[in-house]
Amino acid sequence: MESSAAGVFCSRMLSMVNREDVNAIVQAQRHMLDRFEKTNEMLLNFNNLSSVRLSQMTERYLNHTRALVEMKKDLDSIFRRIRTLKDKLSKQHPEAFNSIRKSVDVEDDEFDPNPKSSLPLSDALEQSSDSSNTSPTLLTPGASGDSEDTSLIKEQVDGHAQLVTEGGGE
Repeated sequence: MESSAAGVFCSRMLSMVNREDVNAIVQAQRHMLDRFEKTNEMLLNFNNLSSVRLSQMTERYLNHTRALVEMKKDLDSIFRRIRTLKDKLSKQHPEAFNSIRKSVDVEDDEFDPNPKSSLPLSDALEQSSDSSNTSPTLLTPGASGDSEDTSLIKEQVDGHAQLVTEGGGE
Protein backbone atom coordinates (compact mmCIF):
# COMPACT_ATOMS: atom_id res chain seq x y z
CA MET A 1 0.00 0.00 0.00
CA GLU A 2 2.93 2.26 0.56
CA SER A 3 4.15 2.09 -3.02
CA SER A 4 0.73 2.91 -4.23
CA ALA A 5 0.47 5.77 -1.72
CA ALA A 6 3.86 7.04 -2.85
CA GLY A 7 2.83 6.70 -6.46
CA VAL A 8 -0.37 8.60 -5.82
CA PHE A 9 1.55 11.34 -4.00
CA CYS A 10 4.06 11.70 -6.85
CA SER A 11 1.37 11.78 -9.50
CA ARG A 12 -0.52 14.48 -7.61
CA MET A 13 2.65 16.54 -7.18
CA LEU A 14 3.43 16.27 -10.88
CA SER A 15 -0.08 17.28 -11.77
CA MET A 16 0.23 20.42 -9.63
CA VAL A 17 3.31 21.69 -11.53
CA ASN A 18 2.91 22.91 -15.09
CA ARG A 19 5.53 21.37 -17.43
CA GLU A 20 5.84 24.59 -19.46
CA ASP A 21 6.70 26.57 -16.32
CA VAL A 22 9.36 24.03 -15.36
CA ASN A 23 10.84 24.15 -18.86
CA ALA A 24 10.84 27.97 -18.75
CA ILE A 25 12.65 27.93 -15.41
CA VAL A 26 15.25 25.46 -16.69
CA GLN A 27 15.71 27.56 -19.84
CA ALA A 28 16.22 30.74 -17.75
CA GLN A 29 18.73 28.95 -15.55
CA ARG A 30 20.70 27.77 -18.61
CA HIS A 31 20.68 31.32 -20.02
CA MET A 32 21.93 32.72 -16.69
CA LEU A 33 24.62 30.00 -16.53
CA ASP A 34 25.84 31.00 -20.00
CA ARG A 35 25.94 34.67 -19.00
CA PHE A 36 27.81 33.89 -15.77
CA GLU A 37 30.34 31.76 -17.66
CA LYS A 38 30.94 34.58 -20.17
CA THR A 39 31.25 37.12 -17.37
CA ASN A 40 33.64 34.86 -15.51
CA GLU A 41 35.77 34.46 -18.65
CA MET A 42 35.81 38.23 -19.19
CA LEU A 43 36.86 38.79 -15.57
CA LEU A 44 39.64 36.21 -15.90
CA ASN A 45 40.92 37.97 -19.04
CA PHE A 46 40.72 41.32 -17.28
CA ASN A 47 42.63 39.98 -14.27
CA ASN A 48 45.33 38.49 -16.52
CA LEU A 49 45.72 41.76 -18.46
CA SER A 50 45.74 43.73 -15.22
CA SER A 51 48.45 41.56 -13.70
CA VAL A 52 50.61 41.94 -16.81
CA ARG A 53 50.09 45.72 -16.78
CA LEU A 54 50.80 45.86 -13.05
CA SER A 55 54.10 44.04 -13.51
CA GLN A 56 55.06 46.43 -16.33
CA MET A 57 54.15 49.50 -14.29
CA THR A 58 55.92 48.12 -11.20
CA GLU A 59 59.08 47.72 -13.25
CA ARG A 60 58.77 51.29 -14.57
CA TYR A 61 58.06 52.59 -11.07
CA LEU A 62 61.16 50.86 -9.70
CA ASN A 63 63.29 52.29 -12.55
CA HIS A 64 61.97 55.79 -11.87
CA THR A 65 62.55 55.37 -8.14
CA ARG A 66 66.12 54.26 -8.76
CA ALA A 67 66.67 57.25 -11.04
CA LEU A 68 65.29 59.64 -8.41
CA VAL A 69 67.47 58.14 -5.68
CA GLU A 70 70.50 58.43 -7.95
CA MET A 71 69.64 62.07 -8.75
CA LYS A 72 69.25 62.83 -5.06
CA LYS A 73 72.68 61.33 -4.35
CA ASP A 74 74.15 63.40 -7.19
CA LEU A 75 72.51 66.58 -5.90
CA ASP A 76 73.71 65.88 -2.36
CA SER A 77 77.22 65.42 -3.71
CA ILE A 78 76.97 68.66 -5.70
CA PHE A 79 75.71 70.64 -2.72
CA ARG A 80 78.42 69.14 -0.51
CA ARG A 81 81.04 70.24 -3.07
CA ILE A 82 79.49 73.73 -3.25
CA ARG A 83 79.61 74.02 0.56
CA THR A 84 83.24 72.88 0.54
CA LEU A 85 84.10 75.48 -2.11
CA LYS A 86 82.24 78.20 -0.20
CA ASP A 87 84.13 77.30 2.97
CA LYS A 88 87.48 77.39 1.14
CA LEU A 89 86.63 80.73 -0.46
CA SER A 90 85.46 82.21 2.83
CA LYS A 91 88.78 81.20 4.44
CA GLN A 92 90.91 82.47 1.55
CA HIS A 93 89.02 85.73 0.94
CA PRO A 94 86.96 86.55 4.04
CA GLU A 95 86.33 90.24 3.29
CA ALA A 96 85.12 89.68 -0.27
CA PHE A 97 83.03 86.70 0.77
CA ASN A 98 81.35 88.64 3.61
CA SER A 99 80.45 91.57 1.35
CA ILE A 100 78.95 89.19 -1.19
CA ARG A 101 77.09 87.36 1.56
CA LYS A 102 75.59 90.66 2.78
CA SER A 103 74.38 91.62 -0.69
CA VAL A 104 72.93 88.13 -1.24
CA ASP A 105 71.18 88.29 2.14
CA VAL A 106 69.50 91.56 1.15
CA GLU A 107 68.41 90.06 -2.19
CA ASP A 108 67.13 86.93 -0.45
CA ASP A 109 65.12 89.02 2.00
CA GLU A 110 63.41 90.83 -0.88
CA PHE A 111 61.88 87.53 -1.97
CA ASP A 112 61.25 86.12 1.51
CA PRO A 113 57.55 86.52 2.47
CA ASN A 114 58.46 86.44 6.17
CA PRO A 115 61.91 88.06 6.52
CA LYS A 116 63.80 87.52 9.74
CA SER A 117 64.32 90.96 11.22
CA SER A 118 65.47 91.76 14.70
CA LEU A 119 64.32 95.37 14.57
CA PRO A 120 61.40 96.13 16.91
CA LEU A 121 59.80 98.36 14.26
CA SER A 122 58.84 95.28 12.23
CA ASP A 123 56.44 94.08 14.92
CA ALA A 124 54.67 97.43 15.01
CA LEU A 125 54.48 97.57 11.21
CA GLU A 126 53.06 94.07 10.91
CA GLN A 127 50.45 94.73 13.61
CA SER A 128 49.36 98.04 12.14
CA SER A 129 48.34 96.62 8.77
CA ASP A 130 44.72 97.47 8.02
CA SER A 131 42.10 95.32 6.29
CA SER A 132 43.29 96.29 2.80
CA ASN A 133 45.90 94.24 0.97
CA THR A 134 48.78 96.49 2.11
CA SER A 135 51.13 94.85 4.58
CA PRO A 136 54.54 96.49 5.05
CA THR A 137 57.33 94.26 6.25
CA LEU A 138 60.68 95.52 7.46
CA LEU A 139 63.77 94.20 5.72
CA THR A 140 67.34 94.18 6.94
CA PRO A 141 69.33 97.43 6.76
CA GLY A 142 71.23 98.22 3.56
CA ALA A 143 74.52 96.49 2.84
CA SER A 144 76.38 99.73 2.12
CA GLY A 145 77.71 99.96 5.68
CA ASP A 146 76.81 103.67 5.97
CA SER A 147 75.96 105.04 9.36
CA GLU A 148 72.71 106.50 8.01
CA ASP A 149 69.45 104.79 8.91
CA THR A 150 68.49 103.30 5.56
CA SER A 151 66.07 100.55 6.47
CA LEU A 152 64.14 99.05 3.60
CA ILE A 153 60.45 98.35 3.86
CA LYS A 154 58.81 95.93 1.48
CA GLU A 155 55.20 96.82 0.96
CA GLN A 156 52.74 94.51 -0.73
CA VAL A 157 50.04 96.37 -2.58
CA ASP A 158 47.49 94.20 -4.39
CA GLY A 159 49.95 91.30 -4.51
CA HIS A 160 52.87 93.36 -5.94
CA ALA A 161 55.97 94.00 -3.85
CA GLN A 162 57.28 97.54 -3.64
CA LEU A 163 60.46 98.67 -1.90
CA VAL A 164 60.28 101.89 0.11
CA THR A 165 63.25 103.47 1.84
CA GLU A 166 62.80 104.91 5.27
CA GLY A 167 64.96 107.30 7.24
CA GLY A 168 68.08 108.87 5.73
CA GLY A 169 68.01 108.31 1.89
CA GLU A 170 70.21 106.44 -0.45
